[in-house]
Amino acid sequence: MQLPDLSSIILLTINHRHAPLDVLRRLEDAVRDAYEELYSYTDEMIVLATCNRFEVYAYIPSGRESEFLVKFHRFLRRVVGPSADTSYVIVKRGVDAVRHLFRVAAGLESMILGENEILGQIRRAYEYASKNSYAGKYLSLLFTRALKAGKRVRSETRISAGSVGFPGAAVKLAERLLGGLDGRRILVIGAGEAGCIIAENIRKKYREAEIHIANRTYSKAEKLARSVKGTPHRLEEIPCLLPSMDVTFIAVSAPEPIIRRSMVEGIGGRPLIIDISLNPMVEDEARGLVEYYGFQDVKRVVDELVEKRKAEVPKAERIVEEEVERFKNLWNKKAADEAIAELMRYVEAVIREEVEEIASRFRGMGVDGAAVNLAEAFAHSLAKKILRPLILYLHDAARNHEYSVLEEIAGRYTKELLTKYAGRRP
Repeated sequence: MQLPDLSSIILLTINHRHAPLDVLRRLEDAVRDAYEELYSYTDEMIVLATCNRFEVYAYIPSGRESEFLVKFHRFLRRVVGPSADTSYVIVKRGVDAVRHLFRVAAGLESMILGENEILGQIRRAYEYASKNSYAGKYLSLLFTRALKAGKRVRSETRISAGSVGFPGAAVKLAERLLGGLDGRRILVIGAGEAGCIIAENIRKKYREAEIHIANRTYSKAEKLARSVKGTPHRLEEIPCLLPSMDVTFIAVSAPEPIIRRSMVEGIGGRPLIIDISLNPMVEDEARGLVEYYGFQDVKRVVDELVEKRKAEVPKAERIVEEEVERFKNLWNKKAADEAIAELMRYVEAVIREEVEEIASRFRGMGVDGAAVNLAEAFAHSLAKKILRPLILYLHDAARNHEYSVLEEIAGRYTKELLTKYAGRRP
């Protein structure tokens, strides 16, 4: 019998600290491909993909990890191209993988310290994997405890205090540049999550702002426009809209820039454009003709707002470590429970065989069935009393993280029973 081994949890992470944003964008669009190409080399697998990270959590019993790693690098080269660099990939195992996910859930590994969106992204990744039978009992335990850790950090610290996301920072930058947005004509390009946050933040604070929404999928532009009392547009209308806008926000993910030089040539003045897209959506030749603020400009505003959160980091890290210890205890308890359950299954097989033999003898002696039932009850009671010290010891070993002792004892007993009662397992 193979007990659950914490070191069988493997994490492959590619994040904003080690890989170009363009690589992360391509990987974010390849989640289903990752499952299709990699899951068969694991027992369980969950992919967490955001604009800042691509992480594969897998449960792989010993002896199969090397093949999984080979397949992952092959997948990476296919998605990213021949320029894919293996240095992008960081491998963590066991407790290190657990700690990493808990830190991610706490917002300690985010580009924006303490951001809240990551909790929803972790939850959705887990739900998708569970719904499609990629996640089993081990990664389910890992992800549910990570979500609890993230929530606890936010409830017991102020690491997420205030609105500090890139969409919110983009609005704050526009406020600084224009002295407020009431009565301003505003174009938001993109009706995804970031575009929604920008538009909703503006409407919540500025009732008199005139909001326009442009999106590739017109129905999404309509939906967002309705929610913020704005006007929907197609992307083709952008050249006509730009000259009359006080500020244009861009929050999209596209392979090519949306704003071309031809769109802004001849416009009186220099249109204000704030672009929070990972890849610039205003082509180089056009930026000199507009007042352009890109991702790094917005990040400077974010950094100012994040500075206040840094004092909460030590407290958040202490909570993470406490939750990691709790997880280890739960994991070892699960290992003990599985060992005990396996042991009891074989003990039940022994009891059944012995009771059948006694019943056969009793029938030959003319003894009624009540005596057989009594003998079976006696056998169960005796087995429980004999095994009780061993069961208590296994639980103590789990609490004390004596994993090798736990595995040795459970393995020895079940091996002996399996040898004798092979084929009789209930």
